[in-house]
Amino acid sequence: MRYPSRQHSSGFTLMEILVSITILGLSMVAINGLVSIGARNAREAQVLTTAQFLAESKLAEVKTGLLSPNSTGKMPFTQEETIEPFTFEVQSQAMGVDGQLMAIRVVVEYTPEDGSLPLIYQLDTLMIDPQIEMQQDADLTVHEMIMQMEATQ
Repeated sequence: MRYPSRQHSSGFTLMEILVSITILGLSMVAINGLVSIGARNAREAQVLTTAQFLAESKLAEVKTGLLSPNSTGKMPFTQEETIEPFTFEVQSQAMGVDGQLMAIRVVVEYTPEDGSLPLIYQLDTLMIDPQIEMQQDADLTVHEMIMQMEATQ
């Protein structure tokens, strides 16, 4: 008696399907990890960019005399400046033999609400001590000031 020959069907076996689903699942887990790392790094870059702008703003306030260059403790930013939990600190140190030059450091710190480590950005510059500059301006007579202004034009 002859048995009919089995026809070979084209398709996947159960084992092949299980292996491919396992590989797909593992790759999805890896991609999810990469996406979360990318999102965290993007948020960190956004916070550091904001901290840089805030530090430059406070440094400009120090240079223009709106903010004292003397060292301060940590101070929060106003609601108009940012609504995020940033604080700033101005640090100053006299430099040079005559003490006319000041090293100014503005430190901006972001403390995340989730309790993770704070992000810190600092900006350094040198400037002439404003007290000395104001004293020199006060010592000038009106005539000397006019002469200086004409010389610069």
